[in-house]
Formats: sequence, C-alpha cells, structure tokens
Amino acid sequence: MKTPHSGPSGQDLLTILDQAAIGLIVADKPGNIRHMNQMAEQMVLPLFQQAGQAPTNILNLLEMIAPGIAEKVENFPDPTGFVITQQKQTVEMEYKGEKIIRHFFYSINKVSEESIVYSFDDITNYHTAQEELADLNQKMAIDRSKFEMAAGVLHDIGNAVVGIGSHLTKARRSLESSDLDTLKKLLKFFEVKQAELTEALGEGKFQALVNLVTGLEENQRKLEEELSQNLKEQMGITSHISDILNIQRQYVYQNGDTKRDPVHIKSVLYDALSILMASIEKRRIKLEANIPEDCSKFTGDRTKLIQVFINLIKNALDAIDDAGGEDHQLSIDLKEMGDQLEITIQDSGIGFEPKQTDKLFERGFTTKAQGSGIGMATSRAIIESHSGTLSIHSDGPGKGATVQVTIPLQQD
Repeated sequence: MKTPHSGPSGQDLLTILDQAAIGLIVADKPGNIRHMNQMAEQMVLPLFQQAGQAPTNILNLLEMIAPGIAEKVENFPDPTGFVITQQKQTVEMEYKGEKIIRHFFYSINKVSEESIVYSFDDITNYHTAQEELADLNQKMAIDRSKFEMAAGVLHDIGNAVVGIGSHLTKARRSLESSDLDTLKKLLKFFEVKQAELTEALGEGKFQALVNLVTGLEENQRKLEEELSQNLKEQMGITSHISDILNIQRQYVYQNGDTKRDPVHIKSVLYDALSILMASIEKRRIKLEANIPEDCSKFTGDRTKLIQVFINLIKNALDAIDDAGGEDHQLSIDLKEMGDQLEITIQDSGIGFEPKQTDKLFERGFTTKAQGSGIGMATSRAIIESHSGTLSIHSDGPGKGATVQVTIPLQQD
C-alpha cells in the first residue's frame, strides 16, 4: 500500500512517459527497445519502415542516420549522464506514399547501466518557420532596396521637373517684359504727335511709318499670345508631372518605412501657410487664421500632413482665381473637439455643384482647367492613413467651398 509520501509507481511513470510531448524511447545498452511512447511511435516508426527494419533496436536505426552513435554509447565512461545533448538531425523519408523532410533534435541520456533514454523532438514546423522568416527578411531587404532606388529615381526626376518649371517661369517673366508695351507706347506717341510728324515727314511717309509699327505691334501681340499659351500649357504639363511624382512618392513611402513622430498641428498649418503666403498676398486675399496655441499633439507623418494642407490651401486659391473679382476671403479654423482635431478651410471661390462632391476624390476628375485630378485623392488617402477624415462641401457655383479635416489624437 502506498504511503502519502511514496513516489510514483512504475505504471505511473509509464503513463507519464506516454503522455509526454516529445518522443521517448527506453532501451538497454545494446539499443533493444523496452518502451516507446506514442509520440516516439509517430516520429520513429516511419524511419524503421523506410530502413526495412523491425522497430526493435533504436541504435541500429540511428547508426544508419548518424554513423558513430553506437560507439559513443558503448564507450560512454560515466555510470549516468547525457551521451548526446540536443543533436540536430534532418531526415528525408517516405510517409504514406509521400516524400517528406523532417527535422529533429535528439538526445541520449544514460540513466543507469541497464537503461538509456532516447528523446526525440520534431522541430520541422519550427525549422520551416525559420526558413520562411529568413526568406521574408530577404524579400523585405530586396523590396527596401527597390523602394530606395525608386525614391532616388523619383527624386532625380523631381529635380529635373523643378528645373524645367524654373526655366518656364523665367521665360514667362521675360515675355511679360517684352517689346509689345514699347510698340504700344510708340503708336500712342504717333497719335498724340500726328500733326507735327505729318508736317515733318509728309503724310505718305508718316502713314507708312504708322502702318509699319502697327504691323509690328500686331505681330508681336500674336507672337506673345501664342508663346503665352504654349508656356501655360507646358507649365500645366509640368504641374501634372509633379502631381504624378507626388503620387508615386506616396506609393514608395507607404510601402517603405513610414516615419511617425509627435506632431503639433499648429506648426503643420503655419508651415503650409508660410509656403503659400506670397501667393495669398499677391491675390490680395483676406486671410483669417484661427489657430490656437494649445492644441494637443498626436503621432503622425508631419511631412505628408504639410503636403495635404498645402494642397488644400492651394486648391482654395485656385478656386478664388477661377471666381475672379476682388474682396475674396480665406479662413482656416482649428479646434480640438474631445478626442480629435478639426480643421476647417473655407474659401470664397468659384464653388461647384453639390452632385460633384464625390467625384472630386476620384483620380483624374478635376474642375480646374490645368488640374490633374489626383491631389484630393492623395490628400484623403494621407488623412485616412492617420485614421482621420477629409470632406468637402459647396452650396453651388459661385458660393465658395468648405473643406473639413478631422484627425483623432489617438492613432490606430
């Protein structure tokens, strides 16, 4: 009869052995198997079957897989201890008509002169996961190098586009300071001094001179109109290319590492306004910016957010240009509403039909003569990547537009 302090019986030990999560085989010194648990049967019996051996001697099997093991067991000098600890072995075998590769850790533990325990741990799933992880890391490294290369190419193309835009701007300024004004002033002078010049040159010569200058003025005007139209088209194409490059940059950076840092929306709005302030002042637009100093920070991509608000403010300026006239207003309001920030941009521009609202966020749709139709779609994508929303509303043509952006303070 067992006492409360007696150890487990032999049958208890066999039960524990059978329920172990690793394969366990108890054998004598020559390798004759005395007991094999269920996990060992699943791992080792297919190997015996493939080797054409009866499942009676574990050393004979292991000697085929890893020669020299029998000698190590035979010559192990200590009465007890590990003969082999955590040896990794890969075996290719056929199981149920299918060739498979299994990976094992096995150990050999001498527990007495008559008993040796062989343990087997199938690490195939772990090994496969490690290989998949290595493949994934390699793929990520390749993808990262592709993204870096793409970013470099986009940067170089962007620099070239900026250079082209700069030259086009210089050409337009040169055109604005052309000889057309001089010819107009000369014709005005002829008109004022007609009597004196007719008397000095004679009516025929004076009229010929007037006709010559009039012809030059007409030709210069047509030339400037044609050049101005060509420059406008080229600048529109350049702007379109820049928009496309911005989209491609977004694609590259969204697939690469996205940098998220604490962002103060106040500084984002001020930076966007500072970039466009010259354009606002040139148009003599009344700007009203209600931007509190104490709004909370959130984690985000500051550079992309500046891009969004530059685009939204620039859209408002373009809408004001299209509306024409004077006394236009642009307002920017920032509020912290509970757990989110709310930014409202309102302009007195040309507006649009309410039914066009959804289309404004479709790539390629634009109400601008020189627009590409991708700025609003990109802006919404960036805001949504910050778990926010971007919407736009107009009461109709000639009634301006209101853009509203919300950004949660806690990012998903």
